[in-house]
Amino acid sequence: MTFEVTYQNARYNIKSFLKNHPGGLNYLEPYKELDVEKRMKITHSQAATYLLEEYRLELQKHENDLEKLVDWSKPMLKQVGNLGTKYKTWVNCPVDRDLTLFENPLLEMLTITPWYFVPAVWVPVIIYLIKLGTQRYIDLTRDPSPTRTIVLYIFLGLILWSFIEYSLHRWVFHMEPTGKSKLLIYVHFIMHGLHHKVPFDTRRLVFPPAGSAIIGSIIYKIVSLIVPDYMIILLAAGGFSGYLMYDMIHFYLHCGAPKENSYFYHLKRYHNQHHFAQHNSGFGISSTFWDQIFGTVINLRSLATSIRW
Repeated sequence: MTFEVTYQNARYNIKSFLKNHPGGLNYLEPYKELDVEKRMKITHSQAATYLLEEYRLELQKHENDLEKLVDWSKPMLKQVGNLGTKYKTWVNCPVDRDLTLFENPLLEMLTITPWYFVPAVWVPVIIYLIKLGTQRYIDLTRDPSPTRTIVLYIFLGLILWSFIEYSLHRWVFHMEPTGKSKLLIYVHFIMHGLHHKVPFDTRRLVFPPAGSAIIGSIIYKIVSLIVPDYMIILLAAGGFSGYLMYDMIHFYLHCGAPKENSYFYHLKRYHNQHHFAQHNSGFGISSTFWDQIFGTVINLRSLATSIRW
């Protein structure tokens, strides 16, 4: 089966893109076998136009000039440093492909994470931290009714994570490496750039546990300098719980089909805008709270018809 459209006198089969289109299936259905040039110019970003070239039919196949700068049949990490000043433009132009990061099979395997692996790793860790933190709090304070305090510390850990989530996404993942530093390009690409380049690669929608453990350990060490031992353990339990929810929400926003007026429906629209139109806004994934505080919120336009993914 095909779902063909015409754009600038070329034919495109966007059948495989239907499930990923930010505007939903129902906004695409009326355009089957029609010319979409006018619609593309009115409502679509430059990234969307770039992405459309992925689906050009073979007889008219065209490779975007930027993609000629790399070899997609080879591991990508060692190539991106050579893009120099063109890296920022290239990484923000999405393609619908699977990406190989490392030549070494073991390293490559460590960067590919099925979504269910994240809760399998972190739920036992969170349970252990709650038990350990609770026991240390009781041993130290002899509090006969510790539940309220323990829940409070875990909740504070959740709040702390929400700020860390925003901060990492905005100031670390979206740093802008200059073409003069290959190292910064490598770091940016492996942390987050690859996700913007291949947003539909479902193997790379959640953070590998090894990487999240490293980041979590660094944050743990910093916070432990200013708070008591039992408190940092309970804060960590709340923080890792927040991280777990974040990673699962992020996966769902890319692959799920939330219903209209639901919390996740709004977040999916919001995150799609971040990916394909407003890269420098909308850094919140699990909530928009900190975007509103720091003035980076994306104001979504009202729609005549709800989106059906």
